[in-house]
Amino acid sequence: MVSEKVEKKREEKPKKKRLRIQGAAWRRLDNTAKLFAAVSGEDLSSVFRISAVLKEKVDPELLQRALVRTLPEFENFRVKLRKGFFWYYFETNNRNPGVEEEQSAPCRFIDPHRGARFPFRVSYYGCRINFEVFHGLTDGLGALRFASRLTEHYLELVKKLPVMVQEREFSPLREDDYLRHYRKLPHRHYNSRPAIAIQGEFLPFDQMAVLQGTIEVSALKTECRKVGVSITKYLAAVLLWAIIQTETDGKTLKRPVALNLPVNLRNFFESETLANFFAVVNISWAAGKAPEALEEVIASVGRQMDEQIVKERLEETISYNVSNEKKWYVRAIPLFVKHLAMQLIFLHTSRAHTMTFSNIGPAQVREELKDSIEGFQLLVGASPKQRMKCGAVAYDGKLCLSFTSAMAENRLPEFFFHFLEEKGIRVERESNGITDTEHDKGRYPVIAQDRERVRRAVRGFYVSLVLVSLLAGLTNLATYHRIPFKWSLLTAGAAAYVAMTLRFSVMRHASLAGTLVRQSLGIQAILLLIDALTGLRGWSVDYAIPCVALFEVAAVLLMMLVNRMNWQSYFMYQITITFLSFVPLIFWKIGWTHHPRLTVLAAGVSVAALAATVILGDRSVKRELKRRFHV
Repeated sequence: MVSEKVEKKREEKPKKKRLRIQGAAWRRLDNTAKLFAAVSGEDLSSVFRISAVLKEKVDPELLQRALVRTLPEFENFRVKLRKGFFWYYFETNNRNPGVEEEQSAPCRFIDPHRGARFPFRVSYYGCRINFEVFHGLTDGLGALRFASRLTEHYLELVKKLPVMVQEREFSPLREDDYLRHYRKLPHRHYNSRPAIAIQGEFLPFDQMAVLQGTIEVSALKTECRKVGVSITKYLAAVLLWAIIQTETDGKTLKRPVALNLPVNLRNFFESETLANFFAVVNISWAAGKAPEALEEVIASVGRQMDEQIVKERLEETISYNVSNEKKWYVRAIPLFVKHLAMQLIFLHTSRAHTMTFSNIGPAQVREELKDSIEGFQLLVGASPKQRMKCGAVAYDGKLCLSFTSAMAENRLPEFFFHFLEEKGIRVERESNGITDTEHDKGRYPVIAQDRERVRRAVRGFYVSLVLVSLLAGLTNLATYHRIPFKWSLLTAGAAAYVAMTLRFSVMRHASLAGTLVRQSLGIQAILLLIDALTGLRGWSVDYAIPCVALFEVAAVLLMMLVNRMNWQSYFMYQITITFLSFVPLIFWKIGWTHHPRLTVLAAGVSVAALAATVILGDRSVKRELKRRFHV
């Protein structure tokens, strides 16, 4: 008992160490992570979940201690996502992650600016431990390793077992095996021909339906042997068959029906990475005549997978993905332009599949802990942009198939599970109660639609700002002959400022320094507008704008002093403020400024503050510039 208390105290209060500068180390994102970082947001989370379902209720205190034990074994996960000028990157995160009780829909967006800022979330509900992770950090294999190890450490604490030190199977240092295995080859472009989309009514923004079926692997293998294919081929074929039967008339297909199938590249290339290392293949039934029997689909799926999931074809995929990243003009484009381009490309190519099917294989834990675990589950985040997905993970002779959906209808998973049952495969069903209350076992929390109401209220507020601006403009136009003053422009400017504040400073949980820069720019624009509409007497450019610039310099310096262990995170904002301090000099050059003392003072103080930071920061400044401007 005493030793347990000592161990607990040691975990909660580690030995004092020399303070580490936050973010002293950094690394580039892998090829796939760069895409996920660009396209992800509230509408497309790029988050998936691996859950361990235990046979007893989870103790949150022990789970927190288990997380503290687990993270040092996965140093690649101790990061936060940061934005550079050309690319996103991961920076070391010295904070401690916490566990939380599940209170929202699965796979919701992980905001990189909130909380401890880790790109993953550990939660619990009842007997279930959830590990939710941003896909830019790792793929299914890496997440499964982490979730399994977290579960092992938790059960070790529950059972008071000694910690089992495992020999590391994967390297935490080698983060991009796409580049390591890249060869310049002739390659094919991704198929972008639109596929059939699952139709129906969308669920509210903050809800996602979950329908799961657990089956015996032995029964599934028996059925697979009858038709001579692997489990993944069989399930992919049944999914295509289910889509054809539920989303078409079953006779003629106006568009192809396609599955997006992730492939673990570690099975084909030497790799020790826990970062992303997978490719996707498109398995489809072409437009035209629909299949008359499942056997036709099985034959087609087997042929396509045999042709596409081979090393030569996968090398071509790697070559295509990496070659785009290596082009000098792509690397030189600023991130905000890349951001827009990658979003458009992603939306264009994602139309080419009806849904995603991901089978990550078996979860493994220590033999003496197996009896405490009921099973594992894989949930892949769905959204109106990617309406339905299916994840599969096996454990101890059972396979759990989980459908996640942004749709209010569940005809596709119902058909799928019913078809398996007709083949003699018993399916134990479960749901989170969103679209299927019959199989709700109460193992998911009831979700209030607060976020959906907030989202609608915000949209309504934006519309009201536009309407107020239009009404002000019409009123101004109608009364201009009596009151020759364009006051409606002030109304529109104020409305734009309020909208910007709500959008970028309140709703996005932006950093304090980022909020400072944006709000200051908005204030300066409003001040200049007021001055211009009242005859451009020059008070805004002579006094107001330079004073705001001086305030920005002082505020950023104060932030650096208060948060001196992480001061370099404000350095880019300081550079931005210094550049902006030269704008009043332009006003002076074109003749708007008549009293330039404050203008010159603001520019001089900004440059002096930046120079002092560079001199005092030395290596930290060089490191910050290197990661922020890496290409």
